[in-house]
Amino acid sequence: MTKLIRFYIIIFFLISSKTLVAADMSGYLLNQAIKEFNNKNYEVAYKSLSNIAPAGNPVATYLLAQMYLKGLGIEINNKNAYEMILYSAERLYSHDKALALESQITLSNMYKEGIGTKVSNEKAYMWAFIARKTNEEMHLNYLKELQNQLTPEEINDFEKKGLKIFKNSIKK
Repeated sequence: MTKLIRFYIIIFFLISSKTLVAADMSGYLLNQAIKEFNNKNYEVAYKSLSNIAPAGNPVATYLLAQMYLKGLGIEINNKNAYEMILYSAERLYSHDKALALESQITLSNMYKEGIGTKVSNEKAYMWAFIARKTNEEMHLNYLKELQNQLTPEEINDFEKKGLKIFKNSIKK
């Protein structure tokens, strides 16, 4: 019986140590990718972020989206940028509120200008509203500018939808 317990203890430590090493390694790889991105070494950053983002990391997805949106070391692809910004805007809140705010404002602007998606003043307003909820101190001029293009009913409807998305983003 004690041999069996020892066996389980050894297996437990082997599995948990591999899990910790994997988590540590992915954090290290993301930190290196961020460093390369900030140093404008976009080719290396792109390779790293392209490997990390498919695993669902919203920070890696956001940075990769910025590369597609601005053509940083790669060809501009607004459709890919839109999809990645949408993904990160919905998930970054619990990881990095500053990046969450940036992604939400970027998404709002993409809807307002029709970058990678159809123009939608309603969705532009909704994401600006979500951004305001992410950071209550956000300057209200942008939100008010978008409000002027909507009816009170549309504002109410998209604020409700925005609150629902915001509450879900806190959970992710």
